[in-house]
Amino acid sequence: MTVRKCGECGGLWVDVADLNRLLLHNNLPGLESLGGKMDADAMSGQCPDCQVDLVTVVGGERQHPLHYDSCESCGGMFLESEFKDATDGKQAVSEIVAFFKAWSQTKSKRKAGAA
Repeated sequence: MTVRKCGECGGLWVDVADLNRLLLHNNLPGLESLGGKMDADAMSGQCPDCQVDLVTVVGGERQHPLHYDSCESCGGMFLESEFKDATDGKQAVSEIVAFFKAWSQTKSKRKAGAA
């Protein structure tokens, strides 16, 4: 899995295909099944690969802290502040899995509350 760390903010850049493989190998749903909503008011910056504006996806509720930025051109994922402590690739992968487990649990709670 290719993970790059930003020297300025500590965020992680992950290819979406690699991310989906990681999620599936950890018994999590694929990214397309996790849901989320675009935050049109967020200023996310540009994709480091293709210089296209990034789109921020939030965990479904405006107050929920989980979010990531996505490039609509190449599909890359930028996971920012939650990953400042990742010091190596193995720890970064572990933190990414924990992030999307929390995301998946939040979605499950929202569905249970709607039922």
